[in-house]
Amino acid sequence: MSTSPISGSETLDASGETAVSGSPENKQLVGPFVTWTGPDDPANPQNFSIARKVLITFIWVYGNLVVAIGSSIWSSAATAIRAEFNTSTIVVTLGVSLFLLGYALAPPIWGPLSERFGRKWPMTLGMFLFTVFCIPAAVGTNLETLLIARFFQGAFGSAALALVGGGIVDIWNPAHRGVAIAACIGTIFGSPIFAPIIGNFIEESYLGWRWTQWIICIAGGCAFLLCLFCLPETLAPVILNARAVELRKNGQNPEAMSAFGNMRQVELAVIVRIYLVRPFKLLTTEPILVFITIYQSFIYGMLYLVFESYPIAFREIRGWAPGISALPFLGLVVGVLIGAAFVVWHTKVRFLAAVQANGGRMVPEQRLPLMIMGGCLLPVGLFTFAWTSHPSIHWAGMVVGSIPIGMGMYMVFVQCFNYLVDVYAPIANSAIGGNTFVRSFFGAGFPLFGPYMYHNLGVDWATSTLGFISIAMIPIPILFYKYGYRIRSWSNNSISAA
Repeated sequence: MSTSPISGSETLDASGETAVSGSPENKQLVGPFVTWTGPDDPANPQNFSIARKVLITFIWVYGNLVVAIGSSIWSSAATAIRAEFNTSTIVVTLGVSLFLLGYALAPPIWGPLSERFGRKWPMTLGMFLFTVFCIPAAVGTNLETLLIARFFQGAFGSAALALVGGGIVDIWNPAHRGVAIAACIGTIFGSPIFAPIIGNFIEESYLGWRWTQWIICIAGGCAFLLCLFCLPETLAPVILNARAVELRKNGQNPEAMSAFGNMRQVELAVIVRIYLVRPFKLLTTEPILVFITIYQSFIYGMLYLVFESYPIAFREIRGWAPGISALPFLGLVVGVLIGAAFVVWHTKVRFLAAVQANGGRMVPEQRLPLMIMGGCLLPVGLFTFAWTSHPSIHWAGMVVGSIPIGMGMYMVFVQCFNYLVDVYAPIANSAIGGNTFVRSFFGAGFPLFGPYMYHNLGVDWATSTLGFISIAMIPIPILFYKYGYRIRSWSNNSISAA
């Protein structure tokens, strides 16, 4: 199905198996096969200059930032939309849920497109159509038009999320990849939290709620232009295939063929197996994938539940103005930034030290201590937020509680990705594809029942319920930290536990 922010290392060869792209260590092949001219081949994306790699990474990060903000900025306009179209809260909330439904359903299309046409053009097409569908969401005169536009925003915007992993893997070696991935996921995870702050002030201003969509349209247009003019192709098979075509056209080598095989000849049955069948097969046979997906899906659903719960806590109960009521989201943003710093430090220091101590072999379970730490921080923040939510208690307690919530959600979320990719490295696309499908439905579903839960239980007990569930999930990474080595040894799909 979809690739994840870190699952793009798989590419299909002509036989339908997977191969790691972008590696300067690819062996030179003889005969009609075309590959890199050597380890210093300037066409190899791994050999791009640092400045060029940073620019490419910035384009991927910016594209995901725009889409991620677009996913949740709708919640800022919910009150105004409900009043203008005289509808219920649950119907307006569909604007977030349908966006995430598009996020879940479209990546199986973007994955095969990236294998056939590379990273650049699917990403460019996705950002162009995302921008186009921001227009009916901004000018629509009935709610049906707005909701349909939101679905297609999510479907086309998901290209950025589905392809960013491959774009990062193509250009960065493993020593630097962890930092780039942490930055990308930090953007993807933190941007939706920051969006309501922007949206609430726009809605409160003379611009009105429709400018929450226009601002995303403008930002999406900028992302499209960056992709069109500044994003190079980085997928090795596409580059080598183009080189082989050029050699054949010039008559220099009439039999020239990419060392990765002729990408246009990959059978549809292979695409279906890789992107549609295998992810669900893994979800029914791999306990590590099943339980990590459940944990990460809960975190992802809770992230989008936040966009419903914070306005209730600060705007309805405490009576704050729309713009000011969004500022407590900054506590979550601070938490995400601190969590990202922990992940970068752990990756560059502790994880690499563990790899070196193991003779250069990666031990996936070394990712889990940070996940355990994040899992413990999460209920601390949730209970702090819950039991300082009464209007008679100073608001600072809720903001302080937001910091460990942001830290915990981010640290669990990113380490779930890292652990799954480490465990299922040969078939990471498929493993993360199934994970993304399930996770996106959690993100789409949580906002639908969130308002009812918070209105019926109150902020204190509704948030405490999430705290109790998060406590129940802490044993998941602990058990895999202790027994993951043994479980991997039973699987034919994970890396060897030897």
